[in-house]
Amino acid sequence: MLNDLDAVPWQSVRHAFGEASEVQRMLRELASSNRELRQSALKELFACLVHQGTVSEASALAVPFLFELLAEPSTPERNWIAFLLASIGVGKGYLEIHTGIDEQRWRRILSERGTTLEAERQREDRVVSRVHHELGRGLELLLPFLSEGQSEIRAAVARALSRHVERREISLPALEAALAHETAVDAIEAFREAIALLRGGLP
Repeated sequence: MLNDLDAVPWQSVRHAFGEASEVQRMLRELASSNRELRQSALKELFACLVHQGTVSEASALAVPFLFELLAEPSTPERNWIAFLLASIGVGKGYLEIHTGIDEQRWRRILSERGTTLEAERQREDRVVSRVHHELGRGLELLLPFLSEGQSEIRAAVARALSRHVERREISLPALEAALAHETAVDAIEAFREAIALLRGGLP
């Protein structure tokens, strides 16, 4: 697994806290036989790839490798990798989340950096679109986790599936089947919302 990990120029890519060269180490540690090492890597990846619900270039580049780990049955604790992928899959741009009522302040800050709020939002939109594309390529690998033991993971997967109307032919039947057996309130709510979003104007 992860044979192409070193081919990615991580040192020239950024995540929530800066340069992303450590991401390749964290990804490898997810497959470690050492549980403490795996859990530490998972926490680090959550922090830098989907910090406060935001995604980055490094998030998009990490997704194919996370799917590679998820697809390998021998990978330990695949449910938490699915959770990480699903969380990345609903991530947004930093400015989309944080600009809010401080828009004028952000305009001043970005102007001092030689750019504009519009330009930065466009850049973030491209990153989010790339994340969306990469998630869509491996979406079917998330479907088994609609029946995973932790309801928060089931709900997160449902929310990620809801973002991909173009793949609803595979996700709608899986969500409807999972909903029929679901008992946890948070997952039921997420399943129903995802089904409604995916059905859209369908009869």
